[in-house]
Order: sequence, then structure tokens, then C-alpha cells
Amino acid sequence: MVNEILKIDVLEAELFSKIFEIVEIEQVASCQEAQKLIYYLTNHPSPLREACALKLEEICPKFYNYFLDDFSKNKFLDALIDINPNICRAMCSIISNVKQIADLLELDIVLKIKDLLKEIMSCENTCKDFFLISVKNTKSHAKNKKIFALYWLLEALFFSFSGKYNSEVLEILIVTINFNDFTIREKTAQLLKKTANPPLELLKKAKRDQNFYVKIQVYDKINFDD
Repeated sequence: MVNEILKIDVLEAELFSKIFEIVEIEQVASCQEAQKLIYYLTNHPSPLREACALKLEEICPKFYNYFLDDFSKNKFLDALIDINPNICRAMCSIISNVKQIADLLELDIVLKIKDLLKEIMSCENTCKDFFLISVKNTKSHAKNKKIFALYWLLEALFFSFSGKYNSEVLEILIVTINFNDFTIREKTAQLLKKTANPPLELLKKAKRDQNFYVKIQVYDKINFDD
């Protein structure tokens, strides 16, 4: 028992030591250094992942050129749907503030959303509460995990959207505007503001939404009586 406790203490000491090392980083001078840092963004304890994410949020605007390789791209994409929302938020901040990283990730974000929607549609028969407001919104860990991931991917898409994949994004929004969860519909409406030539029926659906935070996103896009 004592040995187990001592082992835990050692692991915690190592964890906090690594966190402090990350906090003290002020710059990266090569792709190798960048990879050593971003390595801790996934597959490590949450405090270490979060420390890494916050440090990346701080230094990426200045040293983004060291984070444009495939290794970094995959780390960013995985971190976008981390179970820790502070990490997801930091990733979206990076995308919002560093155009080069946004450009790097945009297509992959679109593809990840499409794949996630395929997963959701595949279980539609047993999880109708994904879409039908008339169906009771049941609590399910598997369902909530998918909604959580979709929310942050849509948020990331909003910040990375360049118009380059306008038609693909509209295909996504036609599906997500029908989600039971209003936060997904709100993110959908936000993206509608950025798309070129969105279908009128899609705008009308958002404008007529019962949730204020959804309809307010497109209030100035079309004029018609609710």
C-alpha cells in the first residue's frame, strides 16, 4: 500500500514538473522543438494537455511556421474534440488568430464533420432524439460525446471558413439545422452568415427557429414575417 502511494506521488511530481516546463517555454526555434511541445497535446493527462494547449495558444501566432507539418495538423485536429473544453477552446482561438493554421485545417475539419454526421445518421433509427424535437431528448454518454465533438468542430469551421469549400459546408448545414440540440443549430446559423448563396429555405428555417440565439444569427440575412 505504501509503495503504491509513493508511486502515485512520484507520478504526480513528474506531471507537475512537466507542466511547469511547458509554462516556462517562451519560444520554439525549430520544427523539432515544436513537435516536442505539441506531442503533449493529446494522449496525456488532462492537466498536461491543457497546459500544452494554452502554451500553443500563446506562441502559435509568432511561431506558426513550425506547426504546419502533418504531425502538428493531426494533433490540432484531435485536440479540437478533446473531452476538456478548455483545450477545444484554445484550439479554436489558435484557428481564429492564425490564418496559416486555419488554412491548414479547414478541409480536414469539413471532412471530420462529414464523417461524424455519417456516424450519427447511421444510428438515427435508435437515436431519433438527435433530430426530432418531438422526441424526448434522452441522456446518453455516447450521444453527448458526439454532440460535444460536433459543436467544437462547427466552432472551428466557423473560424477557419474561407469560402473555398462553400458547397460542402452548405451540405453540412442542411443536416445540422435540424438537430434537436439548439447549440448545434446556433453554430449552424452562425456559419450560414458566412456562406455564399445559402438556400432561402435554410435561412427561413433558422429565422423561424424557436430559440432566440439561433434566429438572431440570421436576422439581417432575409426579410419576411415570422
